[in-house]
Amino acid sequence: MVFQRPIRMVSFLVLTGVLTLLPSALVRAQTADDVLRYADRTPGVTAYGMGIAGTGIARLDDASALAVNPAALGWLQESVVSGAFSSLRSTSDGTYVAPGYASDRRNTLTDSGIGNLSYLFKAPTTRGSLVVGAAISSVHSFDRATAFDGENGSNSVTDYFIPYADEFALLEDAEGLYPEFSRALSFIAYETYAIDLDQGLVDAGDPVPFLPAVTFGTVTQTGVIEDTGRMTEIALGGAVEAAPDLMVGFGMNIPVGSFERYRLIEERDDVNDNDGTNGTTDFAYLTFSEQLSTTMVGVNGRLGVSAKVHPSLFFGATIETPTLFAIEEEYGTYIETGFDNGDLFSYGDGPGQDAGSGAFDYTMRTPWKIGLGFHYQAGPAQFKADVEWMDWSQLELQSSTYDFREENLEIRNVLQSVMNVRLGAVVDFGNVQLLAGLGIHPDPRRTSAFMNEGFLPVDRDRSLTSLGLRYRFNERMTMTAGWMLEQMKDRTDLYTDISDAPYLTEDVSRQRLLVGFTFGL
Repeated sequence: MVFQRPIRMVSFLVLTGVLTLLPSALVRAQTADDVLRYADRTPGVTAYGMGIAGTGIARLDDASALAVNPAALGWLQESVVSGAFSSLRSTSDGTYVAPGYASDRRNTLTDSGIGNLSYLFKAPTTRGSLVVGAAISSVHSFDRATAFDGENGSNSVTDYFIPYADEFALLEDAEGLYPEFSRALSFIAYETYAIDLDQGLVDAGDPVPFLPAVTFGTVTQTGVIEDTGRMTEIALGGAVEAAPDLMVGFGMNIPVGSFERYRLIEERDDVNDNDGTNGTTDFAYLTFSEQLSTTMVGVNGRLGVSAKVHPSLFFGATIETPTLFAIEEEYGTYIETGFDNGDLFSYGDGPGQDAGSGAFDYTMRTPWKIGLGFHYQAGPAQFKADVEWMDWSQLELQSSTYDFREENLEIRNVLQSVMNVRLGAVVDFGNVQLLAGLGIHPDPRRTSAFMNEGFLPVDRDRSLTSLGLRYRFNERMTMTAGWMLEQMKDRTDLYTDISDAPYLTEDVSRQRLLVGFTFGL
Protein backbone atom coordinates (compact mmCIF):
# COMPACT_ATOMS: atom_id res chain seq x y z
CA MET A 1 0.00 0.00 0.00
CA VAL A 2 1.20 3.54 -0.74
CA PHE A 3 1.11 7.15 0.49
CA GLN A 4 0.59 10.37 -1.50
CA ARG A 5 0.32 14.08 -0.73
CA PRO A 6 -3.14 15.09 0.56
CA ILE A 7 -4.07 16.82 -2.68
CA ARG A 8 -4.16 13.42 -4.35
CA MET A 9 -4.91 11.23 -1.33
CA VAL A 10 -7.95 9.01 -1.07
CA SER A 11 -8.70 8.53 2.64
CA PHE A 12 -9.75 4.90 2.36
CA LEU A 13 -6.56 3.91 0.58
CA VAL A 14 -4.36 5.76 3.06
CA LEU A 15 -6.02 4.22 6.10
CA THR A 16 -5.79 0.77 4.57
CA GLY A 17 -2.16 1.39 3.67
CA VAL A 18 -1.28 2.48 7.20
CA LEU A 19 -2.87 -0.56 8.76
CA THR A 20 -1.19 -2.87 6.28
CA LEU A 21 2.26 -1.33 6.20
CA LEU A 22 3.10 -0.16 9.68
CA PRO A 23 3.24 -3.44 11.59
CA SER A 24 6.05 -4.41 9.23
CA ALA A 25 7.77 -1.05 9.69
CA LEU A 26 7.63 -1.35 13.47
CA VAL A 27 8.82 -4.93 13.59
CA ARG A 28 11.98 -3.97 11.75
CA ALA A 29 12.85 -1.89 14.82
CA GLN A 30 12.99 -5.10 16.88
CA THR A 31 16.76 -5.51 16.92
CA ALA A 32 18.98 -7.55 19.21
CA ASP A 33 19.22 -4.48 21.48
CA ASP A 34 15.43 -4.28 21.80
CA VAL A 35 14.89 -7.90 22.78
CA LEU A 36 17.81 -7.85 25.22
CA ARG A 37 16.26 -4.83 26.90
CA TYR A 38 12.96 -6.62 27.50
CA ALA A 39 14.63 -9.83 28.72
CA ASP A 40 17.07 -8.12 31.12
CA ARG A 41 17.03 -8.64 34.89
CA THR A 42 18.76 -6.94 37.83
CA PRO A 43 20.18 -9.42 40.39
CA GLY A 44 18.86 -9.17 43.94
CA VAL A 45 15.11 -8.82 44.44
CA THR A 46 15.20 -8.42 48.25
CA ALA A 47 17.36 -6.10 50.34
CA TYR A 48 19.40 -9.08 51.54
CA GLY A 49 19.77 -10.49 48.02
CA MET A 50 20.85 -7.11 46.68
CA GLY A 51 23.48 -6.73 49.42
CA ILE A 52 25.18 -9.94 48.22
CA ALA A 53 24.87 -9.12 44.47
CA GLY A 54 22.06 -11.60 43.89
CA THR A 55 24.06 -14.69 44.85
CA GLY A 56 22.55 -17.66 46.65
CA ILE A 57 21.97 -20.60 44.31
CA ALA A 58 23.43 -22.94 46.94
CA ARG A 59 21.74 -21.46 50.01
CA LEU A 60 19.51 -18.55 51.02
CA ASP A 61 17.28 -17.83 53.98
CA ASP A 62 14.86 -15.26 52.56
CA ALA A 63 12.46 -14.70 49.64
CA SER A 64 15.36 -14.17 47.21
CA ALA A 65 15.29 -17.94 46.82
CA LEU A 66 12.10 -17.66 44.72
CA ALA A 67 14.07 -15.67 42.13
CA VAL A 68 17.41 -17.52 42.43
CA ASN A 69 16.78 -21.16 43.39
CA PRO A 70 13.46 -22.22 44.96
CA ALA A 71 15.15 -25.27 46.51
CA ALA A 72 16.98 -22.92 48.92
CA LEU A 73 13.62 -22.19 50.57
CA GLY A 74 13.97 -25.56 52.29
CA TRP A 75 16.61 -24.20 54.68
CA LEU A 76 14.21 -21.62 56.14
CA GLN A 77 13.77 -22.02 59.92
CA GLU A 78 10.39 -20.31 60.35
CA SER A 79 7.51 -18.72 58.48
CA VAL A 80 8.14 -15.07 57.61
CA VAL A 81 6.50 -12.11 55.93
CA SER A 82 8.68 -9.36 54.46
CA GLY A 83 8.64 -6.25 52.34
CA ALA A 84 11.05 -3.62 51.02
CA PHE A 85 11.07 -0.07 49.71
CA SER A 86 13.13 0.61 46.59
CA SER A 87 14.92 3.76 45.42
CA LEU A 88 16.70 4.02 42.06
CA ARG A 89 19.08 6.63 40.64
CA SER A 90 20.13 6.19 37.00
CA THR A 91 22.93 8.38 35.63
CA SER A 92 24.21 8.62 32.06
CA ASP A 93 27.38 10.52 31.17
CA GLY A 94 26.80 10.89 27.45
CA THR A 95 28.97 12.23 24.63
CA TYR A 96 27.49 13.43 21.34
CA VAL A 97 29.91 12.60 18.52
CA ALA A 98 29.83 13.99 14.97
CA PRO A 99 32.76 14.34 12.54
CA GLY A 100 35.15 16.86 14.10
CA TYR A 101 32.88 17.58 17.06
CA ALA A 102 32.07 16.12 20.47
CA SER A 103 30.15 17.41 23.51
CA ASP A 104 29.44 15.91 26.93
CA ARG A 105 26.32 15.96 29.05
CA ARG A 106 25.16 14.23 32.25
CA ASN A 107 21.57 13.07 32.71
CA THR A 108 19.88 11.60 35.79
CA LEU A 109 16.56 9.85 36.45
CA THR A 110 15.21 8.77 39.84
CA ASP A 111 12.41 6.42 40.80
CA SER A 112 11.06 4.89 43.99
CA GLY A 113 8.36 2.48 45.09
CA ILE A 114 7.67 -0.91 46.59
CA GLY A 115 10.61 -3.23 45.93
CA ASN A 116 9.07 -6.50 47.01
CA LEU A 117 6.48 -8.19 49.22
CA SER A 118 6.65 -11.85 50.20
CA TYR A 119 5.20 -14.54 52.43
CA LEU A 120 7.02 -17.79 53.16
CA PHE A 121 5.27 -20.58 55.07
CA LYS A 122 7.22 -23.37 56.77
CA ALA A 123 4.83 -26.25 57.17
CA PRO A 124 4.97 -28.26 60.40
CA THR A 125 6.50 -31.65 59.63
CA THR A 126 7.62 -34.60 61.71
CA ARG A 127 10.61 -35.16 59.44
CA GLY A 128 12.44 -33.05 56.88
CA SER A 129 11.38 -29.65 55.63
CA LEU A 130 8.51 -28.30 53.53
CA VAL A 131 8.34 -24.60 52.67
CA VAL A 132 6.04 -22.78 50.21
CA GLY A 133 5.96 -19.12 49.38
CA ALA A 134 4.79 -16.29 47.19
CA ALA A 135 6.37 -12.95 46.31
CA ILE A 136 5.88 -9.94 44.10
CA SER A 137 9.15 -8.18 43.29
CA SER A 138 10.53 -5.46 41.05
CA VAL A 139 13.13 -7.33 39.01
CA HIS A 140 14.28 -4.61 36.60
CA SER A 141 13.94 -0.87 35.98
CA PHE A 142 14.15 0.51 32.46
CA ASP A 143 14.62 4.11 33.67
CA ARG A 144 17.36 5.88 31.76
CA ALA A 145 17.71 9.25 29.99
CA THR A 146 20.25 10.70 27.58
CA ALA A 147 20.09 14.31 26.38
CA PHE A 148 22.47 15.74 23.80
CA ASP A 149 23.44 19.03 22.16
CA GLY A 150 25.97 19.42 19.37
CA GLU A 151 26.91 20.66 15.91
CA ASN A 152 26.91 18.55 12.76
CA GLY A 153 28.55 19.84 9.59
CA SER A 154 28.48 16.52 7.72
CA ASN A 155 24.83 15.50 7.44
CA SER A 156 21.29 16.11 8.62
CA VAL A 157 18.45 13.99 9.94
CA THR A 158 16.62 15.02 6.76
CA ASP A 159 19.13 12.85 4.85
CA TYR A 160 17.79 9.89 6.83
CA PHE A 161 14.27 10.55 5.53
CA ILE A 162 15.27 10.06 1.87
CA PRO A 163 13.79 6.73 0.66
CA TYR A 164 15.62 3.92 -1.06
CA ALA A 165 14.84 3.32 -4.73
CA ASP A 166 12.47 0.44 -3.88
CA GLU A 167 10.52 2.46 -1.28
CA PHE A 168 8.64 4.74 -3.68
CA ALA A 169 7.19 4.98 -7.16
CA LEU A 170 6.77 8.05 -9.38
CA LEU A 171 3.32 8.47 -10.88
CA GLU A 172 1.87 11.17 -13.10
CA ASP A 173 -1.49 12.88 -13.44
CA ALA A 174 -2.76 16.12 -14.94
CA GLU A 175 -0.82 18.12 -12.34
CA GLY A 176 2.48 16.38 -13.08
CA LEU A 177 4.72 13.86 -11.34
CA TYR A 178 4.12 12.82 -7.76
CA PRO A 179 5.60 10.07 -5.52
CA GLU A 180 3.84 7.25 -3.75
CA PHE A 181 5.77 5.84 -0.80
CA SER A 182 5.93 2.43 0.81
CA ARG A 183 8.02 3.83 3.69
CA ALA A 184 5.91 5.69 6.22
CA LEU A 185 8.75 7.92 7.48
CA SER A 186 9.56 9.14 3.96
CA PHE A 187 5.87 9.90 3.41
CA ILE A 188 5.68 11.95 6.62
CA ALA A 189 8.89 13.81 5.74
CA TYR A 190 7.50 14.56 2.26
CA GLU A 191 4.23 15.86 3.74
CA THR A 192 6.19 18.28 5.95
CA TYR A 193 8.72 19.31 3.26
CA ALA A 194 11.60 17.78 5.22
CA ILE A 195 12.31 16.16 1.83
CA ASP A 196 10.96 17.10 -1.58
CA LEU A 197 10.89 15.81 -5.13
CA ASP A 198 13.47 17.62 -7.31
CA GLN A 199 12.59 18.01 -10.98
CA GLY A 200 16.22 18.50 -11.95
CA LEU A 201 17.14 15.10 -10.50
CA VAL A 202 14.11 13.56 -12.24
CA ASP A 203 15.25 14.98 -15.58
CA ALA A 204 18.78 13.68 -14.93
CA GLY A 205 17.44 10.17 -14.38
CA ASP A 206 18.48 9.97 -10.71
CA PRO A 207 17.04 6.75 -9.24
CA VAL A 208 16.18 8.64 -6.03
CA PRO A 209 15.23 12.16 -7.18
CA PHE A 210 14.68 13.71 -3.76
CA LEU A 211 16.51 16.45 -1.89
CA PRO A 212 16.57 16.92 1.89
CA ALA A 213 15.57 20.25 3.40
CA VAL A 214 19.15 20.66 4.63
CA THR A 215 21.68 20.44 1.80
CA PHE A 216 24.56 22.55 3.05
CA GLY A 217 26.44 23.79 6.09
CA THR A 218 26.30 23.09 9.79
CA VAL A 219 23.17 22.42 11.83
CA THR A 220 22.69 22.30 15.58
CA GLN A 221 21.26 18.99 16.78
CA THR A 222 19.65 18.62 20.21
CA GLY A 223 17.37 16.05 21.72
CA VAL A 224 16.73 13.37 24.28
CA ILE A 225 16.21 9.63 24.46
CA GLU A 226 14.27 8.72 27.60
CA ASP A 227 13.28 5.22 28.73
CA THR A 228 10.92 4.57 31.64
CA GLY A 229 9.11 1.55 33.07
CA ARG A 230 9.80 -1.53 35.14
CA MET A 231 9.45 -5.29 35.16
CA THR A 232 7.68 -6.89 38.11
CA GLU A 233 7.62 -10.63 38.79
CA ILE A 234 4.96 -12.63 40.62
CA ALA A 235 6.61 -15.77 41.96
CA LEU A 236 5.08 -18.90 43.49
CA GLY A 237 7.26 -21.75 44.69
CA GLY A 238 8.14 -24.33 47.25
CA ALA A 239 10.84 -26.69 48.44
CA VAL A 240 10.82 -30.11 50.06
CA GLU A 241 13.58 -32.13 51.71
CA ALA A 242 13.65 -35.07 49.31
CA ALA A 243 16.45 -36.79 51.24
CA PRO A 244 18.48 -35.86 54.32
CA ASP A 245 20.18 -32.50 53.61
CA LEU A 246 18.91 -32.46 50.00
CA MET A 247 16.30 -29.85 49.07
CA VAL A 248 14.36 -29.90 45.82
CA GLY A 249 12.32 -26.90 44.74
CA PHE A 250 10.08 -25.68 41.96
CA GLY A 251 8.64 -22.29 41.16
CA MET A 252 6.31 -20.71 38.61
CA ASN A 253 6.86 -17.06 37.73
CA ILE A 254 4.81 -14.44 35.95
CA PRO A 255 6.82 -11.36 34.86
CA VAL A 256 4.67 -8.32 34.06
CA GLY A 257 6.19 -5.15 32.66
CA SER A 258 5.75 -1.85 30.90
CA PHE A 259 8.28 0.12 28.88
CA GLU A 260 8.03 3.57 27.33
CA ARG A 261 10.55 5.29 25.07
CA TYR A 262 10.45 8.90 23.94
CA ARG A 263 12.99 9.85 21.29
CA LEU A 264 13.36 13.48 20.17
CA ILE A 265 15.75 15.02 17.66
CA GLU A 266 15.60 18.76 17.00
CA GLU A 267 17.64 20.37 14.25
CA ARG A 268 18.23 24.11 13.78
CA ASP A 269 19.98 26.17 11.15
CA ASP A 270 21.47 28.55 13.74
CA VAL A 271 24.14 29.98 11.42
CA ASN A 272 21.65 30.32 8.51
CA ASP A 273 23.74 28.28 6.08
CA ASN A 274 20.46 27.29 4.40
CA ASP A 275 18.96 30.67 3.51
CA GLY A 276 17.18 29.92 0.23
CA THR A 277 20.09 30.98 -1.98
CA ASN A 278 22.66 28.98 -3.95
CA GLY A 279 20.34 26.00 -4.30
CA THR A 280 19.43 25.74 -0.61
CA THR A 281 16.01 25.96 1.00
CA ASP A 282 15.29 28.58 3.66
CA PHE A 283 15.25 25.86 6.32
CA ALA A 284 14.91 27.09 9.92
CA TYR A 285 14.27 24.08 12.15
CA LEU A 286 12.87 20.55 12.33
CA THR A 287 11.41 18.49 15.17
CA PHE A 288 11.33 14.70 14.84
CA SER A 289 9.91 12.58 17.66
CA GLU A 290 8.97 8.93 18.11
CA GLN A 291 7.05 7.35 20.97
CA LEU A 292 6.87 3.68 21.89
CA SER A 293 4.69 2.20 24.65
CA THR A 294 5.03 -1.49 25.46
CA THR A 295 3.23 -3.83 27.83
CA MET A 296 4.34 -7.41 28.34
CA VAL A 297 3.41 -10.44 30.39
CA GLY A 298 5.21 -13.76 30.50
CA VAL A 299 5.49 -17.09 32.25
CA ASN A 300 8.37 -19.42 33.12
CA GLY A 301 9.38 -22.09 35.59
CA ARG A 302 12.39 -22.65 37.84
CA LEU A 303 13.60 -26.00 39.14
CA GLY A 304 16.49 -26.36 41.57
CA VAL A 305 18.33 -28.49 44.09
CA SER A 306 20.34 -27.47 47.14
CA ALA A 307 22.52 -29.96 49.00
CA LYS A 308 24.43 -29.81 52.27
CA VAL A 309 27.54 -31.90 51.54
CA HIS A 310 29.42 -30.88 54.70
CA PRO A 311 28.40 -28.93 57.82
CA SER A 312 30.07 -25.88 56.27
CA LEU A 313 29.56 -26.50 52.55
CA PHE A 314 26.46 -26.33 50.33
CA PHE A 315 26.10 -26.82 46.58
CA GLY A 316 23.16 -25.81 44.44
CA ALA A 317 21.96 -26.03 40.86
CA THR A 318 19.03 -24.45 39.10
CA ILE A 319 17.46 -24.40 35.67
CA GLU A 320 15.03 -21.79 34.40
CA THR A 321 12.78 -22.55 31.46
CA PRO A 322 12.48 -20.07 28.60
CA THR A 323 10.14 -17.20 29.40
CA LEU A 324 7.34 -16.85 26.88
CA PHE A 325 6.34 -13.18 26.65
CA ALA A 326 3.22 -11.77 25.03
CA ILE A 327 4.10 -8.22 23.98
CA GLU A 328 1.83 -5.38 22.86
CA GLU A 329 3.34 -2.21 21.40
CA GLU A 330 1.82 1.13 20.43
CA TYR A 331 3.92 3.67 18.56
CA GLY A 332 3.70 7.10 16.98
CA THR A 333 5.78 9.48 14.84
CA TYR A 334 5.71 13.28 14.59
CA ILE A 335 7.62 15.66 12.31
CA GLU A 336 7.40 19.46 12.22
CA THR A 337 9.40 21.56 9.76
CA GLY A 338 9.72 25.35 9.86
CA PHE A 339 11.18 27.76 7.30
CA ASP A 340 12.58 31.29 7.45
CA ASN A 341 9.56 32.75 5.65
CA GLY A 342 7.26 31.58 8.45
CA ASP A 343 5.90 28.48 6.70
CA LEU A 344 5.25 25.63 9.12
CA PHE A 345 4.31 22.05 8.26
CA SER A 346 3.58 19.22 10.71
CA TYR A 347 2.30 15.68 10.64
CA GLY A 348 1.44 13.23 13.38
CA ASP A 349 -0.90 15.08 15.74
CA GLY A 350 -3.88 15.86 13.53
CA PRO A 351 -7.04 13.92 12.56
CA GLY A 352 -6.25 11.11 10.15
CA GLN A 353 -2.50 11.66 10.46
CA ASP A 354 -1.77 8.10 11.50
CA ALA A 355 1.01 7.10 9.13
CA GLY A 356 3.88 6.08 11.38
CA SER A 357 1.48 5.27 14.20
CA GLY A 358 -0.27 2.08 15.22
CA ALA A 359 -0.09 -1.05 17.33
CA PHE A 360 1.45 -4.49 17.01
CA ASP A 361 1.39 -7.72 19.02
CA TYR A 362 4.00 -10.47 19.02
CA THR A 363 5.62 -13.06 21.30
CA MET A 364 9.20 -13.45 22.50
CA ARG A 365 10.82 -16.60 23.87
CA THR A 366 13.97 -16.16 25.96
CA PRO A 367 16.69 -18.86 26.22
CA TRP A 368 17.11 -21.47 28.94
CA LYS A 369 19.14 -20.39 31.99
CA ILE A 370 21.34 -22.83 33.92
CA GLY A 371 23.00 -21.92 37.21
CA LEU A 372 25.45 -23.47 39.67
CA GLY A 373 26.55 -22.17 43.05
CA PHE A 374 28.29 -22.94 46.32
CA HIS A 375 28.05 -21.60 49.85
CA TYR A 376 30.85 -21.98 52.40
CA GLN A 377 30.64 -21.18 56.10
CA ALA A 378 33.87 -20.30 57.92
CA GLY A 379 33.10 -19.27 61.48
CA PRO A 380 31.11 -16.02 61.39
CA ALA A 381 31.78 -15.54 57.66
CA GLN A 382 29.87 -16.91 54.67
CA PHE A 383 31.13 -16.95 51.10
CA LYS A 384 28.91 -17.49 48.07
CA ALA A 385 29.65 -17.87 44.37
CA ASP A 386 27.22 -18.33 41.46
CA VAL A 387 27.61 -18.82 37.73
CA GLU A 388 24.78 -18.62 35.19
CA TRP A 389 24.90 -19.73 31.57
CA MET A 390 22.57 -18.46 28.84
CA ASP A 391 22.77 -18.78 25.06
CA TRP A 392 21.18 -15.54 23.90
CA SER A 393 21.36 -16.60 20.25
CA GLN A 394 18.41 -18.92 21.01
CA LEU A 395 16.12 -15.97 21.76
CA GLU A 396 13.25 -15.97 19.29
CA LEU A 397 10.43 -13.68 18.10
CA GLN A 398 7.13 -14.89 16.65
CA SER A 399 3.92 -13.38 15.30
CA SER A 400 0.84 -14.67 13.53
CA THR A 401 0.84 -11.63 11.21
CA TYR A 402 4.52 -11.13 10.46
CA ASP A 403 7.43 -13.36 9.48
CA PHE A 404 10.29 -12.72 11.93
CA ARG A 405 12.75 -14.78 9.90
CA GLU A 406 15.07 -11.84 9.19
CA GLU A 407 15.05 -10.59 12.79
CA ASN A 408 15.63 -14.07 14.24
CA LEU A 409 18.52 -14.58 11.84
CA GLU A 410 20.03 -11.30 13.05
CA ILE A 411 19.65 -12.46 16.67
CA ARG A 412 21.45 -15.75 15.93
CA ASN A 413 24.26 -13.92 14.13
CA VAL A 414 24.70 -11.03 16.59
CA LEU A 415 24.12 -12.66 19.99
CA GLN A 416 26.11 -15.38 21.73
CA SER A 417 26.18 -17.39 24.95
CA VAL A 418 27.50 -15.78 28.14
CA MET A 419 28.53 -16.84 31.63
CA ASN A 420 27.41 -14.48 34.39
CA VAL A 421 29.54 -14.62 37.55
CA ARG A 422 28.57 -13.27 40.98
CA LEU A 423 30.31 -13.41 44.37
CA GLY A 424 28.84 -12.65 47.78
CA ALA A 425 30.05 -12.49 51.38
CA VAL A 426 28.34 -12.19 54.76
CA VAL A 427 30.05 -11.53 58.10
CA ASP A 428 27.96 -12.16 61.23
CA PHE A 429 28.55 -10.04 64.35
CA GLY A 430 25.59 -11.33 66.32
CA ASN A 431 22.70 -8.93 65.81
CA VAL A 432 24.48 -7.29 62.88
CA GLN A 433 25.47 -8.81 59.55
CA LEU A 434 27.61 -7.03 56.97
CA LEU A 435 27.00 -7.93 53.32
CA ALA A 436 29.04 -7.43 50.16
CA GLY A 437 29.02 -8.68 46.59
CA LEU A 438 30.61 -8.40 43.16
CA GLY A 439 29.47 -9.53 39.75
CA ILE A 440 30.12 -9.37 36.03
CA HIS A 441 27.50 -9.93 33.34
CA PRO A 442 29.26 -10.08 29.94
CA ASP A 443 27.69 -8.42 26.93
CA PRO A 444 26.02 -11.11 24.77
CA ARG A 445 26.53 -9.12 21.56
CA ARG A 446 29.26 -10.45 19.29
CA THR A 447 31.92 -7.76 18.89
CA SER A 448 32.74 -9.03 15.39
CA ALA A 449 29.19 -8.33 14.23
CA PHE A 450 29.51 -4.63 15.01
CA MET A 451 33.00 -4.39 13.52
CA ASN A 452 31.66 -5.88 10.29
CA GLU A 453 29.11 -3.05 10.20
CA GLY A 454 31.90 -0.47 10.55
CA PHE A 455 31.22 0.36 14.22
CA LEU A 456 33.90 0.55 16.85
CA PRO A 457 33.20 -2.15 19.46
CA VAL A 458 31.74 -0.93 22.76
CA ASP A 459 32.45 -2.79 25.99
CA ARG A 460 28.89 -3.30 27.24
CA ASP A 461 29.84 -5.73 30.03
CA ARG A 462 27.84 -4.94 33.18
CA SER A 463 29.76 -4.78 36.46
CA LEU A 464 27.98 -5.13 39.81
CA THR A 465 29.13 -3.90 43.22
CA SER A 466 26.96 -4.27 46.30
CA LEU A 467 26.97 -3.62 50.03
CA GLY A 468 24.41 -4.33 52.73
CA LEU A 469 23.57 -4.38 56.40
CA ARG A 470 21.18 -6.68 58.26
CA TYR A 471 20.15 -5.82 61.83
CA ARG A 472 18.17 -8.11 64.12
CA PHE A 473 15.97 -6.10 66.51
CA ASN A 474 14.88 -9.32 68.19
CA GLU A 475 14.12 -12.94 67.33
CA ARG A 476 11.11 -11.91 65.23
CA MET A 477 12.03 -8.67 63.49
CA THR A 478 14.92 -7.86 61.17
CA MET A 479 15.77 -4.81 59.08
CA THR A 480 18.00 -5.11 55.99
CA ALA A 481 19.43 -2.45 53.69
CA GLY A 482 21.02 -3.46 50.40
CA TRP A 483 22.72 -1.17 47.86
CA MET A 484 23.93 -2.10 44.39
CA LEU A 485 25.88 -0.15 41.77
CA GLU A 486 25.52 -1.36 38.20
CA GLN A 487 27.84 0.11 35.54
CA MET A 488 28.15 -0.32 31.79
CA LYS A 489 29.03 1.49 28.56
CA ASP A 490 26.74 1.91 25.57
CA ARG A 491 26.42 3.45 22.13
CA THR A 492 23.31 4.81 20.40
CA ASP A 493 23.11 5.85 16.75
CA LEU A 494 20.82 8.86 16.29
CA TYR A 495 20.00 7.68 12.77
CA THR A 496 21.42 5.06 10.44
CA ASP A 497 22.31 4.38 6.80
CA ILE A 498 24.00 7.80 6.50
CA SER A 499 27.75 8.18 6.19
CA ASP A 500 29.31 9.75 9.32
CA ALA A 501 25.95 9.92 11.10
CA PRO A 502 26.15 11.27 14.68
CA TYR A 503 26.01 8.91 17.64
CA LEU A 504 26.07 8.93 21.42
CA THR A 505 28.49 7.10 23.70
CA GLU A 506 27.44 6.62 27.31
CA ASP A 507 28.82 5.64 30.68
CA VAL A 508 25.71 4.38 32.45
CA SER A 509 25.44 3.76 36.18
CA ARG A 510 22.41 2.63 38.16
CA GLN A 511 22.33 2.81 41.93
CA ARG A 512 19.52 0.93 43.64
CA LEU A 513 18.80 0.90 47.37
CA LEU A 514 16.40 -1.56 49.01
CA VAL A 515 15.37 -1.17 52.64
CA GLY A 516 13.30 -4.05 53.95
CA PHE A 517 11.77 -5.55 57.08
CA THR A 518 11.20 -9.22 57.86
CA PHE A 519 8.83 -10.48 60.53
CA GLY A 520 8.92 -14.03 61.86
CA LEU A 521 5.55 -15.72 62.40
